[in-house]
Amino acid sequence: MTMRLRLIETIGPECISLDQGEKVYRVLLGELNAKKTVEVDFEGIETLFSPFLMGCLGKLLGHFEKETLMQKLVYCNITSDQLKTVNEFIDRAEAQRTEQGDLQNMKELFEEDELGDF
Repeated sequence: MTMRLRLIETIGPECISLDQGEKVYRVLLGELNAKKTVEVDFEGIETLFSPFLMGCLGKLLGHFEKETLMQKLVYCNITSDQLKTVNEFIDRAEAQRTEQGDLQNMKELFEEDELGDF
């Protein structure tokens, strides 16, 4: 069964803050952990900022792969600008996560070879 999350009812017309994003994150996390698909309805959303996306999608990327989120989150009534903002955010967050993983791997490699102490 698919759940529909209407952002206008949950947050209001302005999705701008980290706290708002975390509120949506908690709802989505429960549904995604239960292997459910969620329709995220953007109808009536006037403003969409990165802190909101960080609190919501950024935190979800800590639990799920990008591909899983793309399969399980269905965006409804989203404008092309909003979709562009969401996609750009996810791409940036994924790139940062990859960079952090690469840095951690290099650090571990240097520590194993005792090259970390210069």
